[in-house]
Amino acid sequence: MFAYIVRRLFLMLVTLFGISVIIFVLLRVVPGNIVDILFDAAGFVDPADKANLERELGLSQPIVIQYLHWIGGLLHGDLGYSYVSEKPALEEILPRIPITARLAGLALLFSASIGIPLGVISAVHQGSKLDYALRVVSLSGLSLPSFWLGLLILMASVSLFGTMPIFNPNPKTWLEAFTIYAVPAMAVGFRSAALTMRITRSSMLEILRQDYIRTARA
Repeated sequence: MFAYIVRRLFLMLVTLFGISVIIFVLLRVVPGNIVDILFDAAGFVDPADKANLERELGLSQPIVIQYLHWIGGLLHGDLGYSYVSEKPALEEILPRIPITARLAGLALLFSASIGIPLGVISAVHQGSKLDYALRVVSLSGLSLPSFWLGLLILMASVSLFGTMPIFNPNPKTWLEAFTIYAVPAMAVGFRSAALTMRITRSSMLEILRQDYIRTARA
């Protein structure tokens, strides 16, 4: 068991390393970089200033050296600076982690509470009209973009209740917090619920075809 855990951890590290290399190289290969964005936003381009900024940011160095500097800073907790707020990126990320965690947790709860029961119902009633309807719902959940689904949910909220929840970073009650996070959680969790439903349905059908199930029915 210990050897298996070590092997899986090693494979996870190798996978993360490969993903980081691929993403880093792709971001450097595609046309344009942060210097081009900054100068385009300013509305002018001075070749000398642009070259100095590229040299200051290390973009003039070989891509291997750039990656080593980036991964070294990442291992030390240095995520660089935001060129919008001119603050360390870590200071921009940390205050948003609690809100992201609440949203992710609520989206996961929504996904599990909707996807698992509907997947079981769809499997138990395989081939029925209800099964086909639920499969259409799951396919639509996998096809609809989250941002468009979010707009539909907001429109439905306004249509049904005459208003929509306004974000408040410090809700006073659990009900107010749930109301604030419910709309984005549903938009994010609906796609996950559709995937959970399809996986649950497939697993349930596989179980229902097992010999011990047929024996129990007999």
